[in-house]
Amino acid sequence: MKPNRLYFAGLLTLLFLSSCRGLGQTPPPPPYSVESLGTSLALTENAPPPGFEKVSFPGVEQGLQALPGYHYLLDLRFNGAFVDDGQLVSGHIQAEVWWDSVAPARRVVLQAEGEAFAAANQQLEGVRIGENYYLVDNSERCLTNVEDAARGVADLDAGSMIGGVVEGIYSGTQAVLNNIQAYRYDVTAQSARLPMIRLEEDSEISLTGELWVSPEYNVVIRYYANLDVSNIRLSDAGRPVSGQLFIRFDLSDVGQVPNISIPYGC
Repeated sequence: MKPNRLYFAGLLTLLFLSSCRGLGQTPPPPPYSVESLGTSLALTENAPPPGFEKVSFPGVEQGLQALPGYHYLLDLRFNGAFVDDGQLVSGHIQAEVWWDSVAPARRVVLQAEGEAFAAANQQLEGVRIGENYYLVDNSERCLTNVEDAARGVADLDAGSMIGGVVEGIYSGTQAVLNNIQAYRYDVTAQSARLPMIRLEEDSEISLTGELWVSPEYNVVIRYYANLDVSNIRLSDAGRPVSGQLFIRFDLSDVGQVPNISIPYGC
């Protein structure tokens, strides 16, 4: 099994074993439809800076560690049915991440619901300050003797969950996203890296997506993808499913250092 698959499988196991309930207060993601995929901002055609005619970000977190600070929201959602019996199934994973390079410190709020990804509605908060890790459950209890689990949440890597784009070709459009000048690149099923998907012999995938990159910071500002999938697995142990998979990644507060502290009660 490849390392990225090990990471995603381990994360799903962690979510399965956690007995937390409910979701947090993070605002809901944008509508999930092909029509809403395009960015609803005025766009202008213009060539990107030299060297950015095409880009490669196999992991959407590539380059983020070099920033003084940031915040991003990751959203992964599935709606469909099991292949073997046609039973409807859905799932939702959301991660909100803050980074402070000065401390250094990192805070991750991880939420999951739905049988496609987790056994029950769950929420975990992982915090890393220096070399110390903390884990808080949905009841705001600080858990002890769970360093591996705390490390798994606090060091969550979006690229290991949703992947990225091996090669994106500039589409001819640019916009200001989250207060950052960004350029849009086309994404196809062939150019996308999708570590959460396990293929069967007769699996089929179609994808519509867009990757937005900041040449100034050389990081991904936005990655949206809608996938129609047939007979795939969302984990090594999962049952084959068919349906729609939606990926959302938005980076904001670029260069801003957040205030990350030891969770209450830890």
